[in-house]
Amino acid sequence: MAMFRILLPYNYSPNDQKAIRFAIETFAGQKDVQLTLFHVYTPLPAIDVKANPENLKLRSGMHFLASELKEREAALETVREMLVESGFDSANVTCVFKKRKKSAAEEIIDAAEGCNVLVLSRGAGKVTHFFTRSIYARVIGAMSGVTICVAT
Repeated sequence: MAMFRILLPYNYSPNDQKAIRFAIETFAGQKDVQLTLFHVYTPLPAIDVKANPENLKLRSGMHFLASELKEREAALETVREMLVESGFDSANVTCVFKKRKKSAAEEIIDAAEGCNVLVLSRGAGKVTHFFTRSIYARVIGAMSGVTICVAT
């Protein structure tokens, strides 16, 4: 049987929980599955507080954002542990938590290289569709030879 190499972009939304449930219900317990939880974040800007005393005011906000990033990374690891507890092989579930260098769609497309299954989540909200449709359109349009599952 062929190996399922699954990419699951994860953005901490309730809709992403649907994608996680789909992956568990469809692939948990199978030995031929490798799953990658994938999250890219906008990097925090480097601020030189010595260059301008006004920049000192930004320090506490930057500390807050840095701690929030650490919490998100830990939350991604918690999801990984939940997948393992649900029947995935621990050695075959990985987390990718990295700084975004390109658009979100381009990062997903790059990460999907070598995968044969892409699990996306998508909500039904009108405003969400307006802002995210282009990401999904670009990702889906760029995929070739990849099974795309959209959990709604």
